[in-house]
Amino acid sequence: MNTYLLKKGFYFHNTDADNITNEASFIQKRDIYENGIGCKRSVDISIKEGTKKLTFYTTVFKDYMLGQQALIKAGFVYDIRKNLFKELSIIFQKANLTITAGKEESGRIITYRFELVEKAIPSSVRFAEDLLQFDSHQFLVSYFGENNVKGDRYYLTEKELKKCTVLFSGTSRQAIFVWNDETNLNNLAYIIISNKPPTEEGLKNEPLPGNEWQLKNGVYPGMGIKDLLRINENDFSVYGNKSDLAFLVKPDDSGKINFRKTALMLSCPHCYDDKIFNQKEVSALALAQTNLPIRVFDVVLFTSKRE
Repeated sequence: MNTYLLKKGFYFHNTDADNITNEASFIQKRDIYENGIGCKRSVDISIKEGTKKLTFYTTVFKDYMLGQQALIKAGFVYDIRKNLFKELSIIFQKANLTITAGKEESGRIITYRFELVEKAIPSSVRFAEDLLQFDSHQFLVSYFGENNVKGDRYYLTEKELKKCTVLFSGTSRQAIFVWNDETNLNNLAYIIISNKPPTEEGLKNEPLPGNEWQLKNGVYPGMGIKDLLRINENDFSVYGNKSDLAFLVKPDDSGKINFRKTALMLSCPHCYDDKIFNQKEVSALALAQTNLPIRVFDVVLFTSKRE
């Protein structure tokens, strides 16, 4: 990349590197004037933890116009309802690439930019946590195939629906991706692993007998509370019927399982009226001693942004 930019007339402006990030900036050597205003082009490059980021800046509108047209021609998807040249920011996506085209105005000068983010393609996907590498619907499609990736709507509450993506819908490998950006279906918020996904399509079907996705620590939907205690190596609390979060494991990271990063919703058939649940919180050890059929119902994986 550096050699390519040098051949195109850019020179090093600044470089910086540490154990985590490599960064470099380039500025074009020649000055171009349009309507009496000096036009500049520059490029910033950043490489960090498997993610490459390249940002191209220009004060030439033609660069911005031709750049967007080139992205469309190359098969990048975007919100076709937006006006390409009037919006302050537009996102283009293809496979593991996300490009944000935008502009900023300072006095008489408008600076246009293309910010490209390239995510590393996973070498393998074995555990549920490995799915957190996929931060867009398009990335999922490119890796798993269009037939295995479907759009759906997730029930955030009984009345509030949110766009989502379901991987391997209706199979023992299904997983729900909930996005912070519903328009572009990217910027992952969290992933739900469940035998009966809380989506429009999922609620139409009977619960699956099991889900094959497991966490690296061995937790999976259907696991009993005694096995959870064994893996956690410490007691934990579960919200009872006097809480709005009944049957959710209380967020805590004092044991081997980080319940702040991984949320677990439990289930117990015919247990809602059981005396032990008639409180705000209840000890998992106390629940295990009752021998009630308490199992993991949903596993929710949050991105590192939430930590």
